[in-house]
Amino acid sequence: MLTNDTTEIAMRLYENKSYGKTNGPGLYKKALFNGTIDVKDPCVKFVIDFYSYDDWCNSAKTDMQMQVLAQVTPEPQKLYSWVTRYDTLTKQKTLVMGVCTIDTDALAVTATIIDTDSCIEDAWSMQARACKSTGTYNSPQLLATNSDLGSWK
Repeated sequence: MLTNDTTEIAMRLYENKSYGKTNGPGLYKKALFNGTIDVKDPCVKFVIDFYSYDDWCNSAKTDMQMQVLAQVTPEPQKLYSWVTRYDTLTKQKTLVMGVCTIDTDALAVTATIIDTDSCIEDAWSMQARACKSTGTYNSPQLLATNSDLGSWK
């Protein structure tokens, strides 16, 4: 059963500097933002890539993704992402049931994740904020969290 906003998370979004570049003949990188969702407890990391609705729909490959598509209503000001669990030890990525959206006008983000292997079944709605540019290499452009990140290990 989905809970709501109970699990502490931090979502970091980075501008995709490879956007529009080719990945091979006729293959273009179309994600506008790349990012991560870090869950505090249990300690799990998810990877997200935000696309326009049409590009996101066209990337669906599994029955699970088709089920998610049937539940989502397209909105032109939103970007959409599948949710992939990332194992930091093995570097393995595993698609999980879920969707993440960002409203590019209001910077409102939503995430729904059902990952039975990690015991996470949650939905979140948060406000993203622009990060100050620190000049460091891997600084996110947007951050959304429902927790005080100072308390994270």
